[in-house]
Amino acid sequence: MQHPVGQSPIFIGGAPRSGTTLVRAMVNASRNIVCGPEMRVIPALCHLAEQIDQNQAGVLHCGYGVDRTAVHNQFARAIDTLLAPLHARTGARVAEKTPANILHFARLRQIFPDSPLIGVVRDGRDVVASLLSMDWTDSATGRPMTITRDAAAAARLWSASIAAGRRMQNDRNYFEIRYEALVTDPANAIGPLFDALGENEDSKARALDHARDFDASAGTGESSAERVSTPIDRSAIGRWRDRLNASQLNIVMGIAGGQLRELGYA
Repeated sequence: MQHPVGQSPIFIGGAPRSGTTLVRAMVNASRNIVCGPEMRVIPALCHLAEQIDQNQAGVLHCGYGVDRTAVHNQFARAIDTLLAPLHARTGARVAEKTPANILHFARLRQIFPDSPLIGVVRDGRDVVASLLSMDWTDSATGRPMTITRDAAAAARLWSASIAAGRRMQNDRNYFEIRYEALVTDPANAIGPLFDALGENEDSKARALDHARDFDASAGTGESSAERVSTPIDRSAIGRWRDRLNASQLNIVMGIAGGQLRELGYA
């Protein structure tokens, strides 16, 4: 299908506090790609698409002559419609970053067969330690979000995010970026992605100087925005050693130890 946003949109995801805002800022620094603040709508649309596929596909097909491809095309149009004004305003290819996108990458691949999917991976112990330092509240209840108070809940979210990304490993348009590589050797970490996206050396240079143009005040609730508005540094690597107590670390390792070892973190 033709996209009102030009080329197929780019989707960025990863566990919260894994470095997705930094990747957003670096991608947005290109003159050819625009990545605004978190929309937070696409995961909800994907969840709805999954519910329809699982529960209503038979009725739609037999009773209304609507097959899965038609349903996917409708969701593609809905997402395109949300992204189109940003493309119209900038003329650039549109990327969207919401951490929970990664949980729906398989569905996004069905909806957007040609879209690049970027998964950001960070040491789960650092992710959990960072989540437990947040003061996020659940908008529905007004209470603190469980992932900011419960190491087990935070570890399960990281584990689910990693598993969702790992399922895309054989997808030619899935790109995994390690947070640790991004902050220690940003040029080599971002270079292959930009090559795959057709970006030139000027775009790569701009990505490495992303803080120059990054607007930390855009959007709401991007907790890393202020930090990302400064030059890259590696000081956040390994903070779990000071922030997780023995009990919390045991909980994380009990839930996610296998994945941490598989990824070379433990």
